[in-house]
Amino acid sequence: MTTARLHIAIELIEAIGEYLDSLGLSAAEFYQQNGFHPDEENDSGYVDFALFSALFDAAAQFAGDDYIGLKVGENFLARHWGRLGYLIMAGENGIEGIQYIQRFATIVTNALEMKWLTDSATLSCEFALLGGTWSRHVVDYFVSSSLSLSRATSNEKTQYLSVHFKHDGGPTPAFYDTFLQSHCYFLQASNRITVDIEGLRQASAFRDPRLKKILEEHADQVLQSLSASDELVESVRRYIIDHLPHGAPSLKEVCEHLGQNERSFQRALAKLGVNFQEMVDDLRRRMALEYIRNDYNFLDIAMMLGYSEQSAFHRAFKRWTGMPPSRYRRTLQQNEKKPGEGPGEQQKVPD
Repeated sequence: MTTARLHIAIELIEAIGEYLDSLGLSAAEFYQQNGFHPDEENDSGYVDFALFSALFDAAAQFAGDDYIGLKVGENFLARHWGRLGYLIMAGENGIEGIQYIQRFATIVTNALEMKWLTDSATLSCEFALLGGTWSRHVVDYFVSSSLSLSRATSNEKTQYLSVHFKHDGGPTPAFYDTFLQSHCYFLQASNRITVDIEGLRQASAFRDPRLKKILEEHADQVLQSLSASDELVESVRRYIIDHLPHGAPSLKEVCEHLGQNERSFQRALAKLGVNFQEMVDDLRRRMALEYIRNDYNFLDIAMMLGYSEQSAFHRAFKRWTGMPPSRYRRTLQQNEKKPGEGPGEQQKVPD
């Protein structure tokens, strides 16, 4: 119930626009059509990962390109990964670049989960996208941009030995083999890239020990800032959950508890893409679904969620799921749904 908001650096969305412009299409028109306003979104430097995924699908339609993720990744520039991209470029070699990815990946996105496997000759990275089922183009982008970055630092000597994709490869799967110059496999159990370690040992063409030290210090600062932001949201959520049985806490009560000014507090949450009232409502929704799965009676659930009347809880539940709680429970029992997959519950991206 307290999953962190999945974010991604806004530069990656700008990379999509830059690719569209390179085709002679209008990134500004594309952004406008999809309700994205770069200047307004750039306050915190991050946007919802769900938006990134949706814009990649929209860009594929806008450009009429089934493999836009690969092509945007091919046009990778270090600034698309911000400090991490420049840091990898300034590092000693690909091995050190991998270490920086392991350490600082969350300053680009916290939606990636990676597992590294190695033997004497090869290195493999298994990766998953957290929080939902995302666009195939997002997976393709990470595969392609990683290759572009590795080749830039190794004088084109990096080569993927094989790439495994969980997705089906789209309408022309053979395109991947040609584009990535590798053996590609689809509908696999996991996404996995395998490379020759020897290629990673090539000294970076852009290594700069002095710049590397500066960028490493800056990356540490960004990590600390992100950690502090996560702690703020967690503190608010814990307070709401603890006090719901006594009624939904107000913004004023939370600010008094945290010792913060209301306006400053709201601005801090806004930079994280969080709205206080939406957070309260979402926590109530998630807790209600959990309580129903655990067979609490509806009056108790209403009280535990801070509703003054059971009817108010019923109205809220119908707004969340499209059905009253009694029908939801019956259908849940009949279908024997897995946890988190109850009927009428739209799968939502966690904050």
